[in-house]
Amino acid sequence: MSTSERFSWRTRRHFLLQVLAAAAAGGCGDGVGPGSADDESSGDDSGSGGDVPTTGEGSSSETGAPTTGEPQPALPSDPFTLGIASGDPLPDSVILWTRLAPDPTVAGGGMPDEVVTVAWEVATDDQFDDVVISGEAEADPKFGHSLHIDASGLAADSWYFYRFKIGEWTSPTGRTRTLPAAGSSPERLRFASVCCQSYVDGYYTGYPHLAAEDLDLVVFLGDYIYENAAKGPVRSHVNPEPTTLDEYRVRYGLYKSDRNLQAAHVNFPWVMIWDDHEVENNYAGDISQDGAPTEEWLARRAAAYQAYYEHMPLRLPPPDSADYKIYRGLTWGDLAEFWLLDTRQYRSDQNCDDTPGAGCEGWLEYDGTVLGDEQEQWLKDGLVASTATWKLITNQIVFSTTNFGGSLVNFDQWDGYPVARQRLLDFFKDEQLENVVVISGDLHVGGLGDLGAIAEDEESPVVAAEIVTTSMSSDGSVPPETVEALIMDLPRIKYFNAHSRGYVSHEITPAVYTVRCFMMETALEPESEGTVEAEFFIDAGTPGFRPVP
Repeated sequence: MSTSERFSWRTRRHFLLQVLAAAAAGGCGDGVGPGSADDESSGDDSGSGGDVPTTGEGSSSETGAPTTGEPQPALPSDPFTLGIASGDPLPDSVILWTRLAPDPTVAGGGMPDEVVTVAWEVATDDQFDDVVISGEAEADPKFGHSLHIDASGLAADSWYFYRFKIGEWTSPTGRTRTLPAAGSSPERLRFASVCCQSYVDGYYTGYPHLAAEDLDLVVFLGDYIYENAAKGPVRSHVNPEPTTLDEYRVRYGLYKSDRNLQAAHVNFPWVMIWDDHEVENNYAGDISQDGAPTEEWLARRAAAYQAYYEHMPLRLPPPDSADYKIYRGLTWGDLAEFWLLDTRQYRSDQNCDDTPGAGCEGWLEYDGTVLGDEQEQWLKDGLVASTATWKLITNQIVFSTTNFGGSLVNFDQWDGYPVARQRLLDFFKDEQLENVVVISGDLHVGGLGDLGAIAEDEESPVVAAEIVTTSMSSDGSVPPETVEALIMDLPRIKYFNAHSRGYVSHEITPAVYTVRCFMMETALEPESEGTVEAEFFIDAGTPGFRPVP
């Protein structure tokens, strides 16, 4: 019996109702609510996906150092306004995250400038009758009172529940899971890919639908926040464009206060990568789009990277400079392996002044890098060594060729780095790699396409497939009717939607990769209906999408 079958739908439904009730009520500030010690409601099933260890102690990162037993400062109100999250699971551990912020949209989050001790628990049931691991950790103002707890010693391929406590306050209850054991042969993996959630462009209407799905993971592809000072059609940013650590903290505080986003975080572990708007639009490595002096720009980048770390459930040490290595991998037994890339920090400057349109002189010979030499070699080595059936290259920007023979080029995407892209396509072909799938986002469109061995040759053999995730809320940058008509004329493109917001649900078995593009009716209202607009399949051993009947 699979893990997902052992974790019954009745338990998932019971827990989701608790999560949504807590989100609607603004959390569990009085210490009474889902997952609190005073909650007398009963869960029907434990939710455990397998055997679990006895109670023990987990380890902590630098932002969750063990407590020293110092007296606790008084807190003015509920410190869990930003919710909780988990991420970067391993077969025996998962990262548990929260950031204490009674007033998240002011500098310092409304916290005293002191270290605060926080208790945490992991259990097999949402009532915490069977606590398997627990501990205390110190939330340091140096890292915005954020915590990154490495809850270790857990059973592989198992579901758990977790929460935090401080004084009279108890956080909402989160639900998380570990990875299958190394060398195991899982029957299934289900995850959603999400990206581009501009707060001012719309509401996060897709997250309640995503939270109700039977998923193992959420993979976020970047643009968690937007750095501009825009005022939008439904909501507005509360501070000017951030350039300092405190200003980025306030921006994250605004975004993470969204109840739909919080509910999606507590229901599954998330795996995160960034794109450009976590710092500045279309930045390229050490080069600011706005032309800021290098020293000033790197100071801003360092502040943005630290704020990103403080607000994400990352299995990484905190950054200490403007350089922060976030690319890493994740393996789901022998079924699937992810390479989580960084296409911003190491890239060369965009060609042709980064002006979309006809390619400038010599653009096809531009030998700029997207990944940098070290990351590109890490990816290639990993692909060759991988024994997983499905090889998932998880990046931010669109890999497919959509430049219409050089007449309409977006130089911020892989189209703008043709030599670097062809180098990877040659590698796929020369190494005879099977079942390679590129997962992308960034452009606020949804699309599916085959990848040919020669990017500019529509007759070249298919070597991989690409899944482009539309935005959760961010507006499209081009008139949808115009671009849809153009793109669907390209023979490699199997599906394209430039007018809808939503996410992609992925279901993987050893034989078939199923893609479902879930699109919302609107992001301009707080709630919206949605539907699976497209369902496509990739058969193991056959590159590219299977023709839809």
